[in-house]
Amino acid sequence: MSKITMTAIAEAAGVGVATVDRVLNRRAPVRAVTEQKVLEAARRLGYRNGHPQLMAGMEGASDVKLRTGFVLLSKHYSFYQSLGDALHQQMLPLHPAGSEPLFCWHDIDDVAAVVSSLHALAEKVDMIGMVALDHPLIRHAIARISQQGVRVYALFSDFSPCGHAGYFGLDNQKAGRSAGWLADRLLQQPGSVGVLVGDHRFTCQESCEISFRSYLREQDSARRVLEPLKTHESIEGGYQATRQLLDQHDELALIYAPCGGVEGVIQALREQPQRKVALICHGPVSDGELALIDGTLTVMIRHQIADMAQQLARTLVQHHSGQGDRFARVILPFDIVIRENL
Repeated sequence: MSKITMTAIAEAAGVGVATVDRVLNRRAPVRAVTEQKVLEAARRLGYRNGHPQLMAGMEGASDVKLRTGFVLLSKHYSFYQSLGDALHQQMLPLHPAGSEPLFCWHDIDDVAAVVSSLHALAEKVDMIGMVALDHPLIRHAIARISQQGVRVYALFSDFSPCGHAGYFGLDNQKAGRSAGWLADRLLQQPGSVGVLVGDHRFTCQESCEISFRSYLREQDSARRVLEPLKTHESIEGGYQATRQLLDQHDELALIYAPCGGVEGVIQALREQPQRKVALICHGPVSDGELALIDGTLTVMIRHQIADMAQQLARTLVQHHSGQGDRFARVILPFDIVIRENL
């Protein structure tokens, strides 16, 4: 067989030769989605050179057969539906023929149902990825399942140590302080700041809230940040919490919502167009771009969901092949999206 060139791989992947060089020789980081394109093109063409650890992962990926399961929050919120779709797409190639990833969907407060689903999935799969509260009963179930040899990975919101195999999500301190930086520059007039969270046991949102408050405290000790209200990660919860803020605080100037249910927040703000309240939220959000365009949403801190699913699939292959058995802590980048960079 003739030598496979980087030019051939670049053409097959639809990227530049320099990008192929960065991926295959680990010269510099690239986006996970781009790396995946390059690796898939190299695998199709039969490329066998390059960084030894990377190539070992490439060669072993097609041989891996894993059964995967996921416990996610309600798919009625667009964020989790998008997450489920991305996970299904990335995990399906790892599954034995005739099987596919299993999904369980629960409301954020239904701890008993989450625990029940964990134990049921552990009888059917080799690994579980989950979004859930850092609740003692959930941690106890994770510890039991991990002892049985099923790897459990926290997605977006981490757990206190309980034997789980890894965390995939944002640096939430960085995300919260970034939101604080943005808020400080948006708030030109006096006014209070509202904060919405799905639940206080959601460690990702707790860290975002603390870091947001910390930044504003450092910049302006007179700025009043209200006590957080819960959305329960639902659209209705987001709507009701926002209505409460609007009804009780005439001086409300900005809302920070690092949570689910943002569609409800946007709906409540649109119902009172005479109120000029800036909104910083986490996303993606259904019709979020339209909300940015019409000004209801000011800034979105957007998770790269597809990248997260790809990083998780790559880690599963490595763990299955005996590489990287240590706790996998994968910190994902985020995008700052405004109307002008859509």
